[in-house]
This record gives sequence, C-alpha cells and structure tokens, in this order.
Amino acid sequence: MRLRAHFGQTQRQAPRYAPEDGRHWLVRAAYWHLFNDERWWLPLGARLRERLEAHLRAALAPCEPQEVSFPPDAAERPSAEALVALLEAHVPSYRALPRCLVSRAAERWTVWLLAPDPARAAAEAAQVEARWSETLQGLGLPLLPEPSLEAHERLTPAVGGDEALRCPSCGYAAAQPWAARAKPRPQPEPLQPLTPVATPQATTIQALAEFLGIPERQTAKAVFLRTKEPRPRLVFAVVRGDMQVSLPKLARLLGVADLEPASEEAIRAAGAVPGYASPIGVQGALVVVDDLIPHTPNLVAGANREGYHLTGVNYGRDFQADLVADIVAAQPGDPCPVCGQPLEPFSAWAVLRTRVLDLAVTYLTQEGKTAPLGVAVAEADLASLVAALAEHTRAEDGLAWPPALAPYDVHLIALRGGEEAAEALYADLQRAGLAVLYDDRKASPGVKFTDADLIGLPWRVTVGKRSLKQGGAEVKPRQGEAQIWPLEAVPARLQALVSEAKA
Repeated sequence: MRLRAHFGQTQRQAPRYAPEDGRHWLVRAAYWHLFNDERWWLPLGARLRERLEAHLRAALAPCEPQEVSFPPDAAERPSAEALVALLEAHVPSYRALPRCLVSRAAERWTVWLLAPDPARAAAEAAQVEARWSETLQGLGLPLLPEPSLEAHERLTPAVGGDEALRCPSCGYAAAQPWAARAKPRPQPEPLQPLTPVATPQATTIQALAEFLGIPERQTAKAVFLRTKEPRPRLVFAVVRGDMQVSLPKLARLLGVADLEPASEEAIRAAGAVPGYASPIGVQGALVVVDDLIPHTPNLVAGANREGYHLTGVNYGRDFQADLVADIVAAQPGDPCPVCGQPLEPFSAWAVLRTRVLDLAVTYLTQEGKTAPLGVAVAEADLASLVAALAEHTRAEDGLAWPPALAPYDVHLIALRGGEEAAEALYADLQRAGLAVLYDDRKASPGVKFTDADLIGLPWRVTVGKRSLKQGGAEVKPRQGEAQIWPLEAVPARLQALVSEAKA
C-alpha cells in the first residue's frame, strides 16, 4: 500500500488520552478516529484487527468453529428468547452436539459452546479461554490469572482501564464489579428474641448504629430495586450494614442487564417501609440476601413500621430468601478472599470473559430421554485487546507491534535521490510475500521517520541518496540499530526474518 494513497493522517496529539495509554498512540498513528464517544477503525486499525482475529480464529481450530451471523439489532448480545428459539429449532437431539459457533460484532468475538450438559459446556469455554490466553501472551500481552470461578474474566493491566482490585500478597485480581472479599463469620451466639425498638429518625445505617450504640456490622441493610425487563420484578436485596450491594453481581445473578431503584409506592405495596424496611413479612418481592447474612446472628433490621427497628433478627427463623449469593461490592482495603491481606486498586481491561447461560433448553439423549442443553460463551473484546497490546508493546515514540500482529511487515521510505530504487524494491518486497506500507509522499525525512515511528511496523527500510552511496538500503528493526544491506539482498533476508518472527 502506497502511503500517498492511504486513508488516515497521523495526529500531533490525542488530548483525550495520556501518552502512557495505548489509545493515545492508536489515535495519533491513525489506527482509530474518535468522534464524541464513538470509535472508528481506520484502514490501519482494520488491518491490525484482522491480524488479531486470525490469531483468535487459529486458536479455535480444535473446536471446528462454524460462523453464525445475527441480525444487526441482536449482533452485540442476542436476547434469551431468541437464543432459546434458535437452539430448540436446531439442536433437537444428541446428534447435533457438541457444536462450536462463532459470531462477530463490531468489537467483540463470541464463541458459543453447545454441549450435552452445562458442566461440559463450561469446561469447553474454559479451554477456549486458555487457548486465547496462550495466543495473546505470545503476542506480548500480560494477563493476570483468572481471579475466581465466579468472575470468569482475564484482566490485563492498563493505564486507562477500568477500576479493578488486586492483592499484592497473593496475586488475586478482579474487575471491581466482580471482585470478592473475605467475609469472616461472626462467632455463634444464642439467638435473641425478636424485639421491636423505637428508633425515631434512624433511617440510615449510620444513624441507626449511632442511636443504638452498636457497630454497623450488627445491622442489616435493605435495598429495594426493580429489574429492567418486559415484566419488571421487585427485588429486595439484603447485606450486612457495613457493606454495599454490588448491582452488577446482583443483575448477573438475576440474569438481567440492569437494575434501577424501586419506587416508594412499590416498596410500600410490598409491605415494607422505606428507611425501616426488612424482609420480614414482605410480599411480592424477590428476596436476595448476601451469603454472610445466614451466618450473622441477632441482626438489627427494619420493623416495616415507621420509626421502629427489630433486634434479634435471624435468618431461617425470622425470614427466608429466594436466593443466597455473594452480592457484596468489594472495596479497596477489604480483605483478600484468598489470603486476607488488604486489596488495593489498579486499572485493568477485562479482555476475555466466559460464562454459562441458563436457557432452559432441552434435547433428546441417545437413550431417548430429555436432558438440559449446556450452553457457554467465551468472549474476546477486540477494542480492549488492541488498546492493551498497544500499551504493552509500544516504544517511547510510538507503537511497536510484534511481527505476528503488525498490519504490515515493512515500512518502506523513499528519500530524495532514491525514488527509483525504492520503487523497484517495493515491487521486489511484495514479490517476496511481504506486506509493505510504502511512504512515497513528497514529505521531509523528519515527517516520514516520525510517522514510521508512530505507526510502529516491525521493519523500516529507507532508500535515499545517502544509503545508496553507502551500499544499498538502510534497514532498521523497530527497536534496534540500523544497518546497510545491498538492495538485492533486502527482500530475501527480510522475508526470512519476518517468517522466523511469526513462527
């Protein structure tokens, strides 16, 4: 590709991102264009993405993947109803299993693993994630260990990434929405009787604890939410008073995309009183409690009566839950769930994810019985992967792509007095099977070298009057010393080096 005809101009700056952020260099080198909050993939970025997708596809070869394409409005994430209809129509029996399907949205690769049972599907998704991780690490991307069986994410540290938590002692790490924390269980004690206590104006956990002279950990916090669904559900979440509800964890547990605060009218209709609520006596709400609540005796909780709370509230005796799970949001300083040391904040991208879907789809086994179909997905976030790779492989003055990922193998530059020789070399390099970005513009050497450093291809070859006088072309690896090679030797030698680097 001749740079003179190439679409995309390098930029002097990228004010939205700091130079330590890989996205800074992707914008400056014209891989991406940003418009408001939208990201456009320019030709260089599209070629780079194609190279990355080729690596992801090659890692899937053992699964024998087949590509599917969803309608535009469902491409990012099809609805459960649509997936159920698809699977019921096309997976009637064991003869259609296992299967590996691949769908692509603009910036996400999704692998759908269909297996005879959910455990098998989860195991196959984990294998896909492991193959992808090995491939990405081979390209120079550092990946943190998978933090837990619940999170199912692989993180890579990134300056401009999302909030995450890690333990400097044992290495545990997770994106903050999914991070866990240790929850030491209180000592067992005799159950106290359920007793109403007047607590005027104590409508917050802090005010309640101060009024009764107790620590916040002895209280139960009530949070009323509503699911965003065609038929919204009222959700009553309960955590210990010194902790916070994680809305992402709760939404994932309920299988919904999002939650919103419930209205006061809905709360009162369920038999609860805002500021004085507890699950005792609540009707028509889905009660979800954190897994620490059943092990915490004699809590103080709302009496569902204005101005009153109850002491001696105990799970099992006084109320039950529809679901019990970890729904607490971990915070910096909380104890690590693995070793107990304080968690610290850092920034990271979640670049790979796996999850098992609960779709209530059945199929006929070889014995003629119905069995639940196992469905799991493995996802790769292409934009985050490219941004993270840019950050972790870059040089101080621009990008520095590994040969196996770079959009072109060689950046050929023609300087004054070397135009004719550069034209001939351009043709010879392409005949040798190399992908060449040829800077044939009428621009100064400084501009051309600066752009080459920004774009970050593995090899730079310069042909000009000076290099020809010295015996040929100046050949320089992206991060290395330049040498003069005879013109006739350049194609074969570069082809061998590029092939070796990609192997």
